[in-house]
Amino acid sequence: MAQTPPSSRSSTPSCSNRPLFRIPIAAIDLTVRLGARYCRTLSGQRYPGLTRSEGITRTVDGISRSLDHAERRGVTLCLENHYKDGRWRYPEFAQPQDIFLEILDRIDSPFFGVQYDPSNATVGGYDPIAFLERVKHRIVTMHASDRYLASGATLDDLRQADGSLGYADELRHGETGKGLNDYDAIFRILSSVGFDGWISVEDGMNGLDELARSVTFLKDKWASISIT
Repeated sequence: MAQTPPSSRSSTPSCSNRPLFRIPIAAIDLTVRLGARYCRTLSGQRYPGLTRSEGITRTVDGISRSLDHAERRGVTLCLENHYKDGRWRYPEFAQPQDIFLEILDRIDSPFFGVQYDPSNATVGGYDPIAFLERVKHRIVTMHASDRYLASGATLDDLRQADGSLGYADELRHGETGKGLNDYDAIFRILSSVGFDGWISVEDGMNGLDELARSVTFLKDKWASISIT
């Protein structure tokens, strides 16, 4: 699984985003060179002044144009319910659940699906399990993360950090299986629809030992759900 660089499909309200189409095209070609079949894509930053309607239109147009190339190369684009890239000042345009779902519903292609990240749903202020139920038939890849908020921090603190570069200090990565996510429920839902795609571990911020424990947890959890 590869990913497009963190460009902004939605772009700023005042600029043309045509040159940005070269970026996902190059990422798709690199995906093929690496022997992968999935490439994550994003909607871009939620810039001040960008309206909901304009942002959705630009995102759908950009992904649709990228899909023309992806389909020819046999690559599936995966739209992640994303929080924010480390080099961005503003959160993902499609971070709100309703915007993400509208974009998803507007694009019908066997080469387009969802990269599900349960932690990002929590950060976005919506239920990761209810969201999973809504998109379970469109999921092609998954980020197995387990974020948590620093002691005393709230989701409102994250929103107040909009405009600052990178991740908010209040948001932490943790060992998978020890955070806020209900992996029993998540894996039961994925198993119920026959999911057999990639699950990538989003961990390792605190060393390889923690990453190894995350991998072991996920393997054991998936095996236990698949048996029942």
